[in-house]
Amino acid sequence: MKKFLKQDKKAKTTSFFFKKEGQIFNNKYINFLENYYKKEKKDIRICLHTNTKAKHHDMIILQQQKNFYTPHKHLRKGETYHIIKGSMVCVLFDEKGKVKNVCKLKKNDIFRTPINIFHTMLPITKFVIYHESKTGPFLKKNDSILSRWSKQLTNNERNINRLKKKIL
Repeated sequence: MKKFLKQDKKAKTTSFFFKKEGQIFNNKYINFLENYYKKEKKDIRICLHTNTKAKHHDMIILQQQKNFYTPHKHLRKGETYHIIKGSMVCVLFDEKGKVKNVCKLKKNDIFRTPINIFHTMLPITKFVIYHESKTGPFLKKNDSILSRWSKQLTNNERNINRLKKKIL
């Protein structure tokens, strides 16, 4: 598998890019993601684009139920999620952190987050594998906007558990 992929050593989570455009993402890559997860117990992604500067980003992401992903928003782009394996909830928040909408997604479901709306993903199954598609390029710190309430939520395990219990 790795002969078709190059690792992004600068990424926050384990990430790989396709070495060249026009490759097929198939079950071999799903097995690669699952085997990595079973061995390392960490999130992982494979980017179908070849670098962070690409104008369109497609990523196959494995995220774990045990993790919490900080609510964030994007000022100029939405994200589309297509569930491949497992299930997750996408939670939409208002500007003050109040839950506006909860969308449960299972295999083959597709959901697009609205632009400029705070959101997070909560895997329901032990792990979820999904295809995320959005406009590039990746802008590092300027790509995802966080708020005071989302940072406070992420740093408080009790509040995370309360939110998960309420939603799940």
